[in-house]
Amino acid sequence: MPKRRPATQALKVYLSVDFEGAACVIGFPARPLETLGAGLETTSPVFQQAQRLVTAEVNAAVRGALAAGAGEIIVEDSHGGGHNLLYEQLHAEARVLMGGPRPRRFPLLDASFAGLALLCHHPRARTRHGVLAHSYSSLSVHEMKLNGKPIGEIGLDAALAGERGVPVIFVSGDEAACAEARALLGAGLPTVATKRGLGRNCCLSLSPAKAQALTESTMKRAVETTAQRRPLRLKGPFTLVRVFKWESQADGAANDRRAERLDAYTVRWRGETVAELSGG
Repeated sequence: MPKRRPATQALKVYLSVDFEGAACVIGFPARPLETLGAGLETTSPVFQQAQRLVTAEVNAAVRGALAAGAGEIIVEDSHGGGHNLLYEQLHAEARVLMGGPRPRRFPLLDASFAGLALLCHHPRARTRHGVLAHSYSSLSVHEMKLNGKPIGEIGLDAALAGERGVPVIFVSGDEAACAEARALLGAGLPTVATKRGLGRNCCLSLSPAKAQALTESTMKRAVETTAQRRPLRLKGPFTLVRVFKWESQADGAANDRRAERLDAYTVRWRGETVAELSGG
């Protein structure tokens, strides 16, 4: 079991920042937001607006964590290729992890951190009325299951953090993402629902100012109550199944020596830990 942070050390908080869950971010119909910021459409006004909105919510979260006594804050730019935030506008007290490829998922996350916050996240694939819902890739993954149960990024990331002894202390995103997180991590989990999905690219959103204010106050509460959160520790062994959207995508995934091809679209992995399945 990973050792927890000694009480004498500065309180450390790790913020993993996605993109799709920020207020007023809806992307384009039939075009995954992950194509934006991947060198394809970085000049798009829609992407540039999303950069501003997400960066502002990150800064609100940093302010909240600092107000609660955090002494060290790492912001991981977790969307797409990892080069999305407006870094010159980032809060001065945050350090940012960016770019890739990375040696593992959440490369700097360990048990010295009091908690992991998942900002601007989205619900898992196949979530009705989930704004920009997907599981790691809108372009390739149709569905993902862990030990036979549907799971998305929130669940796998929480389990991965749990294996390192770190609890998820905060989640923000649309209502579906927040509900997904609370169902897995407990009804008392601090969350901020930035919008209510009416479709994949349609929502009723909070104003950016309101979303930022709620993010700041809720993050402050989350950091103040980290002792109430427990790492998610799932019991292995694990089976992870991904159903791909195209046969060619399954072809590529099946080249992994750990993988087992089940049918034209479906590939299965087995492991004793979540880290083995996620490359983390």
